[in-house]
Amino acid sequence: MSLKNEIIRKSLVLIGATTSGGASGAGGISSSGNKTSKAEGLAVEFVESAIEETMLAVRWGFALKQVRNIDASVNDTRVIDGSNNKEFSQIADITDCLKVAVIVPSNLEWYVEQGKIYFLGKKLETIFYYSAELLEQLLSNDQQLMQIVPSGFVSLAALSLAAAIGFALYSDSVFSDGLRRQYLLKLEEMRQTYSIDYNLVNSGVV
Repeated sequence: MSLKNEIIRKSLVLIGATTSGGASGAGGISSSGNKTSKAEGLAVEFVESAIEETMLAVRWGFALKQVRNIDASVNDTRVIDGSNNKEFSQIADITDCLKVAVIVPSNLEWYVEQGKIYFLGKKLETIFYYSAELLEQLLSNDQQLMQIVPSGFVSLAALSLAAAIGFALYSDSVFSDGLRRQYLLKLEEMRQTYSIDYNLVNSGVV
């Protein structure tokens, strides 16, 4: 079963609907009628967003790339911030940054634009960033990557997807609020369990 299909299946169970038309648990949606069909359609529509949200919410080891010892003097591409008279260096060969997770030293000015990372200063010791390339591999069910994706990722993504479906179906109901609370509790658990631990003096966790 592909990652997307597994997450969809688990999310539909969480909200009380299955692709076979069954129901699971009290408080879920009806096992027949338009809401079940709508839930299934929403699951397909939202699953990629849920996977991306889950990937960016925790510092998963499989989702991050690391670059070390970046010297501004060897980076040819410079961007001038005319309004502040600042010259930023582009980190060479990085074009797939979705979000920076950790940067050292933390007091450097930096920004991300179109997948590229720019920083102000002479040297960047290390940076961990969420990779768009790895996200694409995740969405395409790359088998090599799937071997190192923990089960907790699937569980958290399923809760994220179930919460999105629940809100779309019920808006501010107790049911959708409950799904969101479950997601937030699971998110904290996953951060404590799976986030990479990078402890350096002057490190900056973003």
